[in-house]
Amino acid sequence: MVCIEKIYSVSALVGNGACNANCDFCAGKYLRPDAKETPLYYRNLEAAIKLSARYGGWSFSLTSSGEPTCTPDSVTRALEVYKKCADQGAFFPNVNLFTNGIDLEDKDFCKTYLPLWKDLGLTNVAISIHSEDEKEQARAYNLPRYPQLESLVENIQEQGVGVRGTLLLRKHGVDNSAKYVDAVHTLIEKGIDNITSWPVGNPDGSRSEFTPSRWGLMGIRRWLSKNAILCHGHTWGGGVYDFKGNILRITDYVTKHDRKKDFVRQLVVFQDGTIAYSWIKEGALCMK
Repeated sequence: MVCIEKIYSVSALVGNGACNANCDFCAGKYLRPDAKETPLYYRNLEAAIKLSARYGGWSFSLTSSGEPTCTPDSVTRALEVYKKCADQGAFFPNVNLFTNGIDLEDKDFCKTYLPLWKDLGLTNVAISIHSEDEKEQARAYNLPRYPQLESLVENIQEQGVGVRGTLLLRKHGVDNSAKYVDAVHTLIEKGIDNITSWPVGNPDGSRSEFTPSRWGLMGIRRWLSKNAILCHGHTWGGGVYDFKGNILRITDYVTKHDRKKDFVRQLVVFQDGTIAYSWIKEGALCMK
C-alpha cells in the first residue's frame, strides 16, 4: 500500500439511464438500476471534484448509464455543482460531455443547452463514434439512421463548444490499423481533429466478444508510434500523439484501481452517491 500522489480526473454519471440508442455491447446497462440521483449524489460529486483538484486533477467528464442528453437537466445540475467548485478554486481545464451525439442534430436543442453548459464550464462535447460512415454508425446503435457527423460538428461549434471524437475500437468495426487510419483521416475531414480511442470490452476491463484482437490493437499502436509524434504517455497506459497537428489519443477502456500505485486515474461518482477509484467498485471505494 502506498500513498496517493495524484488523482487525474473525475467521471460523473448523470441522469436516469434513459437512452435513445440500443447498442448490443452497452456497458452502462448494469448500472441503470441505481440511476436515481439523490442529495447525497450532489454532495459527493462536489467532494470528488474538490478532492481531485487538490491532487492535481485536470479533467471532469459527464457520462451516463444511458445517454446524458436524454435528461439534459441532470447535465445542468451536475455542471452547476462543478461551477460552484470552480469558482472556489477547484477548476479543471477539460470538462467533457460524453454523448452518442443523436440529440445534437437538433439545432434548437443545441441553442437551448450548449450555451448554458458552456457558461457552467463545459469545454468539449465528445461524440462516441463506432464508424466514420454514418450508415455503419446507425447499425452500431441499432437505429434506422444516424445524423451526418459534419452537422453535429457544425451545431456544436456554432455554440462555442469544442468537439472531440471517441473512436471506439470494436470487433468487425474499427479493429485494425488500416480501418483506424481510414477512420482518422475521414473524421479529420469531417471536422473532428481531437480523437480518443479505446477498445470496447466488459465493465471490469476484461475482453468481450466485441473486443478487437490483440494483434489488431497492436497494429494500431504500432502505426501511431511510426506515423505520429508521442506528446506524452499515460501512467496507466497509452498516450497522446500529434498527427500532423491533430490530436490522437489511445488508452484503455477502464483501469482497475491498483492500491500499489501512487495515482488514481479517475474518481467515479455513481448515481447512488458512491465514489470509487475506478469503474469497478469492489476494492476501490473512496466514499459512500
